[in-house]
Amino acid sequence: MNGRVIAINDISANDELLWRDLAKNAEEPNPLFEADCMIPAARFLPYGDQMLLVIAEEEGRFFGCFPIIRKAGVETLIANLPGLRRPVITTHVRRNRYDGTPLMRKERGVEAAVALLSVLKEQAQGSDAGILVFEAMRDEGPVSRHFRISAKILKLPIRTYRTYQRPVVYRRDDSTYQNIHGRETHRTNEKKRRRLGKMLGGEVQGADRSLEPSAVDELLVLEAAGYKLKRDLAVESHPGEFEWFRDMCDRFREANRLHLYSLQVGETVAAMQLLVRGGEGLFSLVASYDEDQAKYSPGIQLYLEVINRFHDSTDAQWLDSCTYAGNGTFLWAYPDLRTVSTFLIPLRGSVDRFYVRIYMLFIFMWNMLGPDSTFRSKHRRLIAPLIWIFSRWQRSPSEIVRQ
Repeated sequence: MNGRVIAINDISANDELLWRDLAKNAEEPNPLFEADCMIPAARFLPYGDQMLLVIAEEEGRFFGCFPIIRKAGVETLIANLPGLRRPVITTHVRRNRYDGTPLMRKERGVEAAVALLSVLKEQAQGSDAGILVFEAMRDEGPVSRHFRISAKILKLPIRTYRTYQRPVVYRRDDSTYQNIHGRETHRTNEKKRRRLGKMLGGEVQGADRSLEPSAVDELLVLEAAGYKLKRDLAVESHPGEFEWFRDMCDRFREANRLHLYSLQVGETVAAMQLLVRGGEGLFSLVASYDEDQAKYSPGIQLYLEVINRFHDSTDAQWLDSCTYAGNGTFLWAYPDLRTVSTFLIPLRGSVDRFYVRIYMLFIFMWNMLGPDSTFRSKHRRLIAPLIWIFSRWQRSPSEIVRQ
């Protein structure tokens, strides 16, 4: 099996068909690494011309692929350490990570992973970026196992840089997902729903607006009207993202894979959530709410509404929040968890392996000295000088961890 790397903007019509075929037969689905997401991303987003696709292929079939981009050290999580601004190759090709699980065909997964890593290892010899960063890969399925085995075959160390539990909903026989909440919580939500309706002058209802192109624009306007715009988190805050997002949504809608739900009273929208279908799962991409109605918790009410629609109106087997670590709202609303990890693979020699050891040491130190660490709570007298020493080396580790 052979590996190659191509610019996404230069992909041929035949390669695009093979990419789509791989996505349909992927062992673990990931619509965010599919052609309908990545081709618009490369077309509209800054640095889109630098987005590459790594491919494992044989006899006219793709057996695996994932996108990459070279990033300078300051732009990546792992290389924010002063004096260690090492360029890397990363699958974090867009501002929003969502999900970074490579597309791998159900058969010959290890061979495909070997081909993918081999071609990157070969190219890294003539590059200044020799560390591969797999961002936010699902770490409980076959794809992560394929890459662990392939790295061992190629004698490449693979290190788990960080791991967290992401909220998901796994399908059950009965709709008992909200049983994790007590009766008082349900009564409070119902009371808030009634008060929201009274405030807006009607009955609060959930609506499926998946087939309305204008609903996507409405969602982005709602998002830009709140805190996300002020914190540069909104789609409209960044050049090219509005065009990318609309194009991506149009493509998934045409394939009947776009799900867009709103909580509203008449034509007045209180909250919206957009998801896309991938294989047996639904992936939540963007959600927002009217912050003027925040005291009635419209966002939480919509999350619970969407869980019900997931169970009653789709045959999806799971609903993934695709969110960052520690998102308390999703952790409250979703009853299940999925393990997600970021992996580091030094592709060249001892220098890159040394850098990876330094990065791992940094995380170990932060886990030991961080505000939630057991060591810190048990050794308060010792912790102050250690934090002072650590802060002299790295001015704001907390900012790095929160990224």
